[in-house]
Amino acid sequence: MVGLIALFAWRPWAEPSEVEWVGAYRAWSDELHASLDAGLAVSRADCESTFDDEVGAPPQELLRPVAAAARGGCTAPTPAGWRDGRADVVRALVDAHDDVLPPRRRRDLGAIVHSGVGIRPDVYCWQSAGWASLSEPYGIISGGEETSLKGIADRERNRIDLDPAVCESFSWYLRRERPTSLSYENFEIAQALMVLTHQAEHLKAPSASEAAVECYAVQHVRPLVRAAWGAKYAKELALQAWELSYQRLPPEFRTRACREGGPLDRSPRSSAWP
Repeated sequence: MVGLIALFAWRPWAEPSEVEWVGAYRAWSDELHASLDAGLAVSRADCESTFDDEVGAPPQELLRPVAAAARGGCTAPTPAGWRDGRADVVRALVDAHDDVLPPRRRRDLGAIVHSGVGIRPDVYCWQSAGWASLSEPYGIISGGEETSLKGIADRERNRIDLDPAVCESFSWYLRRERPTSLSYENFEIAQALMVLTHQAEHLKAPSASEAAVECYAVQHVRPLVRAAWGAKYAKELALQAWELSYQRLPPEFRTRACREGGPLDRSPRSSAWP
């Protein structure tokens, strides 16, 4: 009986789920990357062979471009090329999921980015089911680069993809309608502005760290809210963004340089912070 249970638990013939397959890709990719960083030579043949053995064919048709992008990194593996290759894999994963439930392009949110950050990206709002199916495999590949998946920045395409809940929070801002005092919607507006400008800052400054980008994002809340509702409400939401969002981030997403008069203060002559 124990042997029978073990046999059914193993099921070597069962197709892996998308999450399992992406997890196998991540483990394989990390191992190859570590070898390249250590200065070891990795041939194309060995790279492709280990991919076939350890990752294999994807379980779904929609993941075939993802597998092709992953295996394509074996063409001429180098440490820098491997990092670029992973970006191609992420891009293919996003494309695979947005083909199933296409997101909606939002020029109004792009205008907010241009007003606050000074760049003109294409901004897309996803459908809930599409974002939910993307979140877990994306998180596995990206390896915790985001504390929670609220937005994705694609530098090559100058594109930002957003969680539908974030997009919904912008409805207050776009209508210039303030939620009732002390309601949670006030914080959601501040957080939505931080998510959008965080991703925009990644596009604007690709080499900036997550901690620096998060610091820049929290400083965008005050001027963007002031433009919509005036200084008093802007101060209120800026403080919520600082105390309820930034200050509660994990340590790796914060920096002591993010303070009034600090190296990352973009308005050092002003006493208003953030």
